[in-house]
Amino acid sequence: MGALLSVVWGWLAPGTQVGAVTLPEEGSLGPEADVPDKTTGLTLRHRTAIYRTWDLVRPDVKMHGVNFFLAMFEAEPVLQTRFKGFAGKTKDELKSNKRLAAHGTTVFMAITSLVDNLEDISVLVELLKSTADNHRQRGVPKEDFELLAPILVKFLRDTLGSAWSPVAEEAWTQAMKVINSVIFSGYEA
Repeated sequence: MGALLSVVWGWLAPGTQVGAVTLPEEGSLGPEADVPDKTTGLTLRHRTAIYRTWDLVRPDVKMHGVNFFLAMFEAEPVLQTRFKGFAGKTKDELKSNKRLAAHGTTVFMAITSLVDNLEDISVLVELLKSTADNHRQRGVPKEDFELLAPILVKFLRDTLGSAWSPVAEEAWTQAMKVINSVIFSGYEA
């Protein structure tokens, strides 16, 4: 009976509804929460949102990696032509393609490394320079990274649904600007 009264009280009392969830990045993170890092422009609030959202992706990077590439190829079909092993394949063929599973896993593990080093800028820069070097040597145009950024943000938004927040949107958008900036400088080196 007490549980039933608690549920009813929760419906009636303002601010206690079950659906009223505050995400960590939306709460109080202290006086430094909104101070941007001078190099990345990311605030503590942004980093908290990135960590939280990526922690939801991290447990199954293979599945999310494949789904991301499927979303990317659908949004920008030209990108599928950049991969000899994937060019001309249907979505159904790609879903079970082990090479795509391996590449998607590799890419999402690389993003995991970036997330894990958000507070170690020198390591972050080296990881991104290596990414730029790898892709430049393969003849991938740097403009492909400009196409990729909004696709990744949309993929995360769509995948995470109600776990996505306006702060997460802002954080990942800013992070992708920084990532692309470093990658572009790596192309010019």
